[in-house]
Amino acid sequence: MLPSLFSVFLDYKCNFACAHCSVGSNPRTILPMPRPLLLKFLREVRAVPTARVVVFTGGEPTLRRDVLLEGIRLAKDGNLLTRVVTNGYWAVTPKRAEAFARQLRDAGLDELNTSFDDFHSPFVAIDRIANVIRAAGAVGVRVGLGVVVDKHAKFNATTVREGIATALGISVGELERRVAIVDDYPAPTGTGEALDVAGLDAGEKLNVGCAQVLRTVSIHPNGLVKACCGHAMFYAPDLTVGNLQEESLSDILARGQTNLVYWWIHMLGPKKILEKLGVTGNYSHICHACHVLLSRHRDEMLAYLASHKDDVLLNDVLLSDGVRRAAQVAVERKDEILSRLPRVTA
Repeated sequence: MLPSLFSVFLDYKCNFACAHCSVGSNPRTILPMPRPLLLKFLREVRAVPTARVVVFTGGEPTLRRDVLLEGIRLAKDGNLLTRVVTNGYWAVTPKRAEAFARQLRDAGLDELNTSFDDFHSPFVAIDRIANVIRAAGAVGVRVGLGVVVDKHAKFNATTVREGIATALGISVGELERRVAIVDDYPAPTGTGEALDVAGLDAGEKLNVGCAQVLRTVSIHPNGLVKACCGHAMFYAPDLTVGNLQEESLSDILARGQTNLVYWWIHMLGPKKILEKLGVTGNYSHICHACHVLLSRHRDEMLAYLASHKDDVLLNDVLLSDGVRRAAQVAVERKDEILSRLPRVTA
């Protein structure tokens, strides 16, 4: 559960108003991250030995281009990989898209992520998303595409692939080789709290621990540092670890490592914790289950934890299925792991 990915919210403002947005972003949700706070984070994250990736997100981070480009450069100077999550509004033409993608690349960007689905389609044409993908490829930046679908979706996993492939003049197979595409169900939080997710079940994704808790850390415009970057983080106060305006990043992360709730969610997963509390249900997303756990059943969870602390620590954390799986992988790949360890000489 060592932090490796840090997600920086440059602003909650977005020029879109997507109906599923867990951040609650829209053109009126204006909360920019102060530049001194961004610089403090980028300075202190260099001292985190496990830090690998800085993600610039929002809202729409490209609405603050100068700050975004500066942040990418400073993160890159700290030997960190960089990613930008964007809605792609700026990719009006292939030429303009490539020009901006080149600016991002020259600042040090490694990866560009965008999205297209029913929720984004009222605000952006699929051709612009194709322009983002084309531009990223032209300048040598990796690209990812998120597709959120539900039972009413017009743009589903198949039609989005076909539409973008057609716009690019390539096959769907070639698109999938060039682009990391992630299909997902919406989580009913934030703007999307009233979404109808009945019948949408994330299945086996719910039967494992949440790999993101405290391994992914988010930094927010008001200084809050949260133990994940998922849909539940805005509406579950327990996921707030501290405030970067009041203390150091290293102190905040160290405190998070001692939080048994985080370890429990990380190793067992929110659905299985709910089942321990006698709560059953179907969840469209692991963040949906986490939101239910940390909002509707928070008191029961804390009471259970208080009376079963030793059992939770031993059986659900230290001897969890996740630990067993990791141990099995370690045994199976022992020689490979040993070959990568630094040699120790007397």
